[in-house]
Amino acid sequence: MSDGPSPVDPVRARLSAIQASRQRVLAELSEVTRKQGAWHRVDEWSLQEVAEHLVLAERGGFALIWEAAEAYRSGEPVWSGESANRGETIEAIVDRTWKAREEAPPSAEPSGFGSLSLWTTELEACDALLQELVPHLAGLPLERVIYPHFLCGPLDALQRLDFIRFHLDHHLPQIRRLKEAQNISHSPSGSA
Repeated sequence: MSDGPSPVDPVRARLSAIQASRQRVLAELSEVTRKQGAWHRVDEWSLQEVAEHLVLAERGGFALIWEAAEAYRSGEPVWSGESANRGETIEAIVDRTWKAREEAPPSAEPSGFGSLSLWTTELEACDALLQELVPHLAGLPLERVIYPHFLCGPLDALQRLDFIRFHLDHHLPQIRRLKEAQNISHSPSGSA
């Protein structure tokens, strides 16, 4: 018999939410051809580049959560002191800190290399990587495991996981607009 919820439960809940968001993105991209994936308008990424950006951003988020956890365990936290974002939802933080059309950091800027199928395969594989955070975060005070985001400021481990979900959802309308511009129908299973 359990003594109550495990401290890992909030992490698992967020990983489930990320998986659901990822599946919506992947469903939208599932029927897109290589040529359609590479098509883009002036000053806008292609579907392939959006998928690459999502992979790069998620890998970066994973690495920063991992680093913050290791640093906290070693007694040398990345961030000390109070976070201005403590207790806030990622939506409230983004609403307060982002402009209408933000630029991606260089580490998440797509290169245009590869095909849409390459990047959707890598995006799908990000789920396995995130599962590795479950034992890595176990036993840590997640609100103190903080790594600053380049726009949002200090985000704790749970806010960073929420950001990954938010970021996938944030790009879903862009994916749909790019498909619509090419007269590619929406995936019925990709509806939000």
